[in-house]
Amino acid sequence: MPVERRRELLLDAAFRVIARDGVDGATTRAICAEAGMTLSTFHYVFSSRDDLLAALVERGTDTELAVIADALTAASADGIGGFDGIRIMLRESLFGYIDGLIEDPDREQAMISLNQYARQTAGLAGLGADMYRRYYEAIAYGLDVGAEQAGVEWDRPTDELAPLVVAATDGITLAYLNTRDRAVCERVAEATVTLLLGHVTRTRSS
Repeated sequence: MPVERRRELLLDAAFRVIARDGVDGATTRAICAEAGMTLSTFHYVFSSRDDLLAALVERGTDTELAVIADALTAASADGIGGFDGIRIMLRESLFGYIDGLIEDPDREQAMISLNQYARQTAGLAGLGADMYRRYYEAIAYGLDVGAEQAGVEWDRPTDELAPLVVAATDGITLAYLNTRDRAVCERVAEATVTLLLGHVTRTRSS
């Protein structure tokens, strides 16, 4: 089996173990048992458990950002401009995030556990900060692209608006993981869209 395939199987197994047992329960032995691999295979692929945890954060962040980017791309393809255009893009992006959350809640549970663990562990604190930095940058870029495609402008820099979106996705994640109620998540998404639309100042053509 290629090394990259073994790596992916170990990461998949680690996400499942962390979602089920928390980071403390995700020992190398537990992860290998979940993946059906030996400890020697683990140490052939990853230099340490912390190396695997860093890879998990990177992979989980990439997956979440891809979900949002795909939703933005799909929404912008409708070719609707102006206020309605940006509203559709925002709504479809957040609803796309909800779809991804419902499809794989274990991934989100694992990401929350990883973030908390990293903040409390010497040498790993930077992982959580880096994760949110990447979220903010990606969302700010998406807001810039969405506004350009819809032909509207924001009333402030998008790096100031991005944390509002991330706060909303955090809230949506926690709400779903605790209630499994999609309707609650959709209400948070709709309220976030309304909040962001309040920062649309005018169309570029006006």
